[in-house]
Amino acid sequence: MIKRRFVLINMLVFMLIISLTVGCVENNETSNEQEETSSVLLTVIFGGYQANYTLGDIEALEAYTGTGAYIKTKFLPESVVTDDIHEYTGVLMTTFLEQIPALPENYTISVISSDGWTTNYTLNEILGYVDVYNETGNLSSSERAVVMILAYKEDGSYYSEIDPENETGPLRIAFVGDNPIYTPSDLWAKMVVSIEVISQQ
Repeated sequence: MIKRRFVLINMLVFMLIISLTVGCVENNETSNEQEETSSVLLTVIFGGYQANYTLGDIEALEAYTGTGAYIKTKFLPESVVTDDIHEYTGVLMTTFLEQIPALPENYTISVISSDGWTTNYTLNEILGYVDVYNETGNLSSSERAVVMILAYKEDGSYYSEIDPENETGPLRIAFVGDNPIYTPSDLWAKMVVSIEVISQQ
């Protein structure tokens, strides 16, 4: 009888420990998700204007999904080096910029990465007027529609899931289209944390 009670008590204690452990894990996962959604990932600056965006703020904007990859044009024509084609989901760069009051008609942007790297874009590049290549490294038709997006998902997964060390995400610049396209690698920026708009008027 005493042995049965001892076994029963041990079983109850074991079940209680498991329940508490599972609860803690679930709470930690929920906390991580809430922290990621509520922490500032992006700052957009123009003169005295500054807007901070969390992942939740970014996802609240109209999303765009397209496919694309980059091609390392510096290696052409000796060899062709391309990234794999992926599907990217994000927000059109023009959507972010349209949030700015009194946005000038002519401007450029500087995109700053978390490692301090800066990538500059002309208005034409922002609007998608960039070189497009095929997989063999030859220039393709300039009539193909290209859009510049700030991507937060790749192949349906958040960068926090596929890139926990933030070596690419949580936000990156991608040039995509309705059909797979290759664009120059120097247009693609990773680890994006800030966008500064510079008037050219």
